[in-house]
Amino acid sequence: MKKKHLLCILVGMLLLMACQNEEVYTPKPRGYCRMDIQDTGFVCLDNKYPYSFEYSQYAYIDPYPYRNTDSTKYWINIVYPNLNAVMYISYKQFNNKELLNSMISDARTLVFKQTQKADDIIESNITDEESHVFGKLYQAVGQEVPCPYQLWLSDRKQHFFRLSLYFNCPPNNDSLAPAIDYLAKDIFHLIETFDWK
Repeated sequence: MKKKHLLCILVGMLLLMACQNEEVYTPKPRGYCRMDIQDTGFVCLDNKYPYSFEYSQYAYIDPYPYRNTDSTKYWINIVYPNLNAVMYISYKQFNNKELLNSMISDARTLVFKQTQKADDIIESNITDEESHVFGKLYQAVGQEVPCPYQLWLSDRKQHFFRLSLYFNCPPNNDSLAPAIDYLAKDIFHLIETFDWK
């Protein structure tokens, strides 16, 4: 009888050990941080700049770190800490049409450097005769486009303003789509409230 009990216990232990699965550990796919997208209120840019516009209350103005020359005196960054994004803004004054054409050409060249990654680049004209604001908004569409929006504005007489939107992470625009859409609305609002001083 003891041998039967011992044999049953042994068979039971073997069955339990055979049913035990070893866990297989596989690396998890790379994830992205959760983004807090909030309804935006707007604040007006400080009036020490030769341009004005409204920007999101959830962003802050960071003066351009290399503001040691007159040519970069009015450059700023609009930082969105919750979205890990920055709008880089540069500003130049000019006194002849050739210089304006050169700056527009440079801005266009920077946009179309993305054609290798972009599926499409959509151009929109901006014209506000009353405020003397003219320019172009470029939207680069594609999975790995590093700069989804770029913009230049001018009064065609002496002011030239340029904006570029970048995220501080590798471009994966499917995952960043909610943030890109949110920031596009902020860019549209910036254009609508833009004025020269």
